[in-house]
Amino acid sequence: MKKALTGIFTALAILIFVASIFLMISGTIALRRNEPVYIFGKALAVVPTNSMVGTQEDSLDINDMVLIKKANIDEVELNDVIVFQGTNNSGVPILVIHRVIGFESEGLITKGDNNISQDQPQYQDYVTEDNFEGIYQSKITFLKPVAGLMTSSKGLIFGGLAVVLTIMLISEIIHLVNTYQEDKQLAFKKAHEKELEALREEKKKEILQEIIDEEKNT
Repeated sequence: MKKALTGIFTALAILIFVASIFLMISGTIALRRNEPVYIFGKALAVVPTNSMVGTQEDSLDINDMVLIKKANIDEVELNDVIVFQGTNNSGVPILVIHRVIGFESEGLITKGDNNISQDQPQYQDYVTEDNFEGIYQSKITFLKPVAGLMTSSKGLIFGGLAVVLTIMLISEIIHLVNTYQEDKQLAFKKAHEKELEALREEKKKEILQEIIDEEKNT
């Protein structure tokens, strides 16, 4: 039973480790491509600016953590909050989360709740299938401190994850080594006890033979 549980925990630890490595690599690639990291059709994102501050139920404060649903652009309705690939004032690619305020033949028109002007066409490209990423679903406001850390230092987050994964790997290796040594010691102990038992049986036979020989001589 103990060996079976050890095997199960070992398999789970290895599975978690492999999955974490996969998520870290896929997350890094997605961030470099300016894309959300989707897991089972959902992604977490952090609101980096105050452009969506407002009075509506789905208005967003800076550092709010939001849940994004992967969807087709055909599913978008007027007044939805969506995520799309855009650029900042310096032309650097970023993910923009703004509200849909209109539809044009060129694509969707968006605007931040706290902004005076709409995004298209002056500040951002029209939102089309090519740069559309997903639809806002819900927000998690109590994780703002964690979200702020993620916004300020993505490298720190992935570095911390790498450290955790390394610790997990070292711990699992130590566990496997200890398990191997325990099994080896147990096998050695059983072999030693078997040898002792064989010696005792041999000694009994010798003593019994001596008794038989003495009885024959008397």
